[in-house]
Amino acid sequence: MDRDKENESQAPCRLLPVLIDLSEKHVCVIGDAPEAARYARYLSGCTRYLSVLCEEGSEELKTLAEEGCLSLLEQPYSREVLFGMDIVFCVSGSEPLISDVSAICRTMGITLYTAGRPDKSDFMLDTDLFSD
Repeated sequence: MDRDKENESQAPCRLLPVLIDLSEKHVCVIGDAPEAARYARYLSGCTRYLSVLCEEGSEELKTLAEEGCLSLLEQPYSREVLFGMDIVFCVSGSEPLISDVSAICRTMGITLYTAGRPDKSDFMLDTDLFSD
């Protein structure tokens, strides 16, 4: 009886606030240029291995790529881009893209953050970090 009361008071904690060292992680941002640039701007200071996938890169993304802060992949999404990634930030509003990226990341064991979709994300972010 006492044990049941003890278990009731220890509700499972779904979220754990953590800090992650991304310096040696391969990180990919997938999405349209304006939104992808916001995330890339911040993440480029966190890892040496940042790739940004968008069909058309903004001037800011091109500048960051020229400065060696990231690899800019100006091409349509393909699953092959995800191979070798540790963490993916999907910042697209395209539901088919979100679904595919989510499925592939789950299958490959890649940690995923999907902007605005906590149901598809492995973690949550303080999005104030990514505001202009």
